[in-house]
Amino acid sequence: MKKLVIILQLFFSFLIYAQENYSLNSLLIKLDNQKWEVSKLNLKENKFSILKLDDILETNNISRILPIGNPKQTYTFQLEFSQNIDVQNFIKLVNVLDEVEYIEPDYNAEGGGKQCNTEMTTPSDPLFNRQWGIYNNGTFFVSGMPFTSENDADVDLDLVWDLETGDPNMLIAVPDTGFNVSHPELSGRIWTNPNEIPNDGIDNDANGYIDDINGWDFVNNDNNATDDHGHGTNCSGILLASGNNGIGYAGVNWNSKLIPLKVLDSNNSGQYSWMANSIYYAVNKGAKVISMSIGGTGNSTTLFDAVQYAVSQNVVFVACMMNFNNSTTYYPAGYTSTLDMIAVGSTDSDDDRTAPFFWSATSGSNYGNHITVVAPGNYIYGLNYISNTNYNTYWGGTSQATPLVAGVASLLLSENPNLTPAQIKNIIKNTAQDQVGATSEDTAGWDMYMGWGRVNAFQAFQTLGQLESNTNSQEFEYINPINNNNLIIHSKGNYTGNYKLKVYNLEGKLMKNAEIKIEKGTNSIDFDLPAGTYIVSFENTNYKKVIKIINN
Repeated sequence: MKKLVIILQLFFSFLIYAQENYSLNSLLIKLDNQKWEVSKLNLKENKFSILKLDDILETNNISRILPIGNPKQTYTFQLEFSQNIDVQNFIKLVNVLDEVEYIEPDYNAEGGGKQCNTEMTTPSDPLFNRQWGIYNNGTFFVSGMPFTSENDADVDLDLVWDLETGDPNMLIAVPDTGFNVSHPELSGRIWTNPNEIPNDGIDNDANGYIDDINGWDFVNNDNNATDDHGHGTNCSGILLASGNNGIGYAGVNWNSKLIPLKVLDSNNSGQYSWMANSIYYAVNKGAKVISMSIGGTGNSTTLFDAVQYAVSQNVVFVACMMNFNNSTTYYPAGYTSTLDMIAVGSTDSDDDRTAPFFWSATSGSNYGNHITVVAPGNYIYGLNYISNTNYNTYWGGTSQATPLVAGVASLLLSENPNLTPAQIKNIIKNTAQDQVGATSEDTAGWDMYMGWGRVNAFQAFQTLGQLESNTNSQEFEYINPINNNNLIIHSKGNYTGNYKLKVYNLEGKLMKNAEIKIEKGTNSIDFDLPAGTYIVSFENTNYKKVIKIINN
């Protein structure tokens, strides 16, 4: 009889284990927000500052702690171990601690569908995991970085690449220190002047520049726009490095062509005349986007006229706010007060305004009444101007945020080339994510520190095909992240009625499928799903909206 009992116990133990499909080196834990503060978390040392819990984690060889949701607010974490552990025993040990609200297995799952054309595109570039500005899962860090990365503090470009990767016939100009034209990341994508005969010593196209086959060096007044500093190669690469090519990094736009233009010398300095000339050159050669990561305090009519010319010719012009952590106006960014151009500030990987950048304690993203939006700009890895294989240098500045925004503009134009600079500006600013930065600076609506908010490329793309002629704002506005399992949608009342609501996780699994009614004004929608990031679709016969939502 005793043998039979033992056999039955072993059978039922095996049956329970077989039914429990969970990871053997990962757990999920939630701490009590009344007995523990998020500020006590030390991700670098994998400690919660809870003595007994930290001892248990160390004994079981904890490899990392990953926040689930907003790192600044969440009390839920993934515990990942370097080896398999006794999951059930671990749960028993930890569950009795006063600070623990619950601890549970990290269950495995299998897909409930098939691959389709809406699968998230992740490029094959081996160093894509460093590009937190494009896709940020909250794990990015560099030694000495004084802040913690925040999940989804990025521009959601990974979702846009399913829709658009750039028009190969579009020309883009980055007037700067030049470009490393031999770099394989732009192989075949350096613009060639079709109206110039190479090396014949004649100005064949009569534009004032002899043998300008691949752009122009306005510093030395010759046709060799090779970078001798590094700033221009970095900025151009952020915008245009080829994606999904198995090397290095992925730029925003994978297909369009670069017009190399040198307007800054080897000391990263230049004159307004060089800048203005480069703008006219780029526009006259057919550029549709100009990204200028340069600034000076002089308010020049010459430079203003050049920028105005670009905008009048339907060229999207994007400029940086500069990096002195003050409200001093730098130009050409300052011309946003009167022109339909875009002035860009910088954010860190926790979504706060950058102050300081890694290279100086007194630096910071400039602010002021002329700022349009902000975008990731600190600890930005990129291309090297003297090496085609060195990918280990990173930059920081509003210079790095600017080509990211210019790249988003180029993708919007690739999708709809009829958009004007004013429409591009309105799309980008009206779909930027507001109130994601420090509460002292990033207030509701436009503010002088973050402008209209941190750029979100995916939300910008949702407006294409839905542009309303009488308004620049969206039909639906919403509060993100979600709190208390309530998704708040504000409707202008133009498309009220019954909607199909579908919610997917980032692996494409359908998590919620419901019929809802949206009325004019504020609508509260039950969002009874676990903490995480989701793609939410609202659709009826007259209107469709797709958004990316974080549920805290």
